[in-house]
Amino acid sequence: MPTIVLSNIMCPVRAGVAILSCSAIAITGWLLNISFHTSIYGSVTLSTALCFALLGCCLINASKYYKLPYFFLGVKILVCLYCTASIVEDYLSWRHGFDRFFYSGQVGTMQNRLSLTGMPPITALLFIMVSFGMIGVMYIKKYVSFFQYFFHVVTFVSFIIIIGYLFKIPDLYSFYFKTVTSFYTSILFFFLSIGASLLSPSTGLTAVFTIHNTGNIIARRLFLQMMFAIVIITYLRFQVQQYNFISSDFSVGLMVIAFVTTSLFFTLKASKRLNDAELRRNIAEERFKLVVESAPNALVMSDSSGNITLVNVRGENLFGYSREELIGQKIEVIIPEKFREHHPKNRDSYHGAPVSRYFGAGAELHAVHKDGFEFPVEIGLNPIKDGNETGVLASIIDITERRKQENLIRQQLIELKIKNQEMEQFSYIASHDLQEPLRTVSNYIMLLREDYTEQLDEEVRAHLEMMDSAVSRMSMLVRSLLDFGRLGRDKKLSSTNCNSCLSNVKADLNNLILQNGATIIIENSLPALNVYEIEFRQLFQNLVNNAIKFRRESVPPIIKIGCVPKDDCYEFYIADNGIGIDEKYSKRIFQIFQRLHRSDEFEGHGIGLANCKKIVEMHGGSIWVESNHGEGSIFKFTISKL
Repeated sequence: MPTIVLSNIMCPVRAGVAILSCSAIAITGWLLNISFHTSIYGSVTLSTALCFALLGCCLINASKYYKLPYFFLGVKILVCLYCTASIVEDYLSWRHGFDRFFYSGQVGTMQNRLSLTGMPPITALLFIMVSFGMIGVMYIKKYVSFFQYFFHVVTFVSFIIIIGYLFKIPDLYSFYFKTVTSFYTSILFFFLSIGASLLSPSTGLTAVFTIHNTGNIIARRLFLQMMFAIVIITYLRFQVQQYNFISSDFSVGLMVIAFVTTSLFFTLKASKRLNDAELRRNIAEERFKLVVESAPNALVMSDSSGNITLVNVRGENLFGYSREELIGQKIEVIIPEKFREHHPKNRDSYHGAPVSRYFGAGAELHAVHKDGFEFPVEIGLNPIKDGNETGVLASIIDITERRKQENLIRQQLIELKIKNQEMEQFSYIASHDLQEPLRTVSNYIMLLREDYTEQLDEEVRAHLEMMDSAVSRMSMLVRSLLDFGRLGRDKKLSSTNCNSCLSNVKADLNNLILQNGATIIIENSLPALNVYEIEFRQLFQNLVNNAIKFRRESVPPIIKIGCVPKDDCYEFYIADNGIGIDEKYSKRIFQIFQRLHRSDEFEGHGIGLANCKKIVEMHGGSIWVESNHGEGSIFKFTISKL
C-alpha cells in the first residue's frame, strides 16, 4: 500500500501560518504607510492581504483543528463574493474601489494610493478558485478529485506569473489586464494553492509528490530536476541574448542542445533508478517465493472476491490439485460441500474487519481433497494489503495424524481409568478380604493362648508367638501397600510453610528423637511453597525417620536439614551421620520392597523411600542420595518454585 511522505496535517498548517504571517506584514505596511511592505515587484492591495489572511486561517483550521466549520464556510463564501464584486468593479471601471470600505475616512497619501489601486482581476479570479476548491474539498467529498484541480490551476497560473517577473516578460504576469498581480502576491498564491492541495494529499497531481511508490518517486525527481534545468538554461539564454554575446539563432541552437543533453542525462539517471528498483523488486519477489515454497504449511492466498491467487507446493500436495488448476478458482473448491453455501458470507464478514485469526483449536474444521475425501485442518488467516486490495493468506495444517494420536490417547485414558478402577477394587479387596483372614488367624491365636494356657507347652507357645508376629507383619505390609497406592489421590495444592511443616514432623517423632538422642539442625530458613501438604509432610517424616533408624552404634544421630534456591526450583537436603549406603545401591533403594538389610537388623518393608520418590515426582521434582558406606548419607530432592 502506498505511504504518504508529506504530512497531510503539518504541511498545510505551515503553509497557512506562512500565508497568515506574510499577509499580516502587508496589512501592517498599509496601516503604517510603509511602502516596503506593500510594494515588492508591484503593490499588494489591502483587500488582497485581508483575503490571504482569511484563507490562511481557513487553511490552518481545515488541516488541524476543524472547528466552527460553518463559520469558516461563511468566510470562504465571503471571499468569493468580494472577489466576484471586485471583478465586476473592474469590468464596470468603477474608480471608487471596494478597498475604500476597509479604510474610509483617511486622507492624504494613503487615500490617494487606495483610490488608484484595486484588486487585479486575475488575483480575484485566483482567490475565487482557491475558495471554491477549499469548499469542495472540505464539504463535497464525492467530488474531491474535481475540486483538487482548482488548486492545481492556481499553482500553474501563479508559477507563470513568477516566471514572467523573473524573465521580465510583462505578457506573462499581466495576462493583458490593465492591473497586474504582483510578484509578492503570486508567491503567496503559489504556496497557498500547494498547502490547500495537501488537504487531500493522495488526490490529483499532488499524489505524485506525496505518495511513496517507485513511479511517483522517479516522476517527482525527474520533474524537479528538469524544471530547475529548464529555468536555469532559459535564464542563461536570455542573459546571453540581452548582452549580445552571441547571435539569436546561435543561442536558440545552444538552448536546444542544452535541453536535449540535460533531458538525456536526467532520463538516464531515472532509467538507472527504475532498473535498480526493478532489480530490488525482483529479488524481493524471488525471496518471497522462496519463503512461500519452503514454508512448512500449505499456503493459499485469495482476493476479496474469493479467487485463489497463490498456492505453494505443500498446498498442491495437500489438496491434490496442480497450481494451474487452483489459481483463478474460487476458494470454495477446497471447502467441503456442506459448508460452501455459507462461506461467502463468512468471507465478507472477515474482510469487513480483517485481522490475523486462528481457527481449528477445539473446533471441527475440514478441507476437501481433489479425490473427494475430507480431512481435518487448522487454519491461520492473515490479511495481505496490496494497494487498495486486501487479500487473505491462509496457512493450512493437516491434523489427521494429530487427531489419530488424540484418539489413541483418549482410548488409553479410558483404559487407564479402567485400570484405576480395578486398582481401587484391589485396594478394597486388600483392605477387607485380605485383612479378614489375617484377623481370623490372629483371633484364633489369641483364643488358644487364653483357653488352652495350661495345655500349651513352651515350644507351642513359641510357635504361636512366631505365628502372631508373622500375621502382624503381613497386616502391616498390606496397610503399607494401601498407603503407597493412595499417595496423590484427591490431592490439592496449598501454600505451605516448610518451617512449620518440619516443626510438626519433629513433634510427631519426638519420642523417637528422645529415645535415640538425636539432634536435628535446620541450617537455614526454609521457603513457603505450593505443595500437597499431607504428602510433603510425609516426605520429611520418612527421611528423618530413616536418618534416625540407620544410625551407627553408640553414635548419637545428627541430622542437618537445609534448602538451596536454584533457577526454577528449591533443592532440599537431609544429611545424617549414619551407616551410609554403598554407591551401587543409590538407585535401587528407591524401588518398592527393596531392602539392603535383614529385618532382624533394621525393621521395615522397603516402602518408605519408594513413597518419598513418588511424592517428589508428584511435585515435578527428583530425588537422589549422595553417600558412601560408613560415612553417612545426604538425601537431596527438588521442588518447583511454582
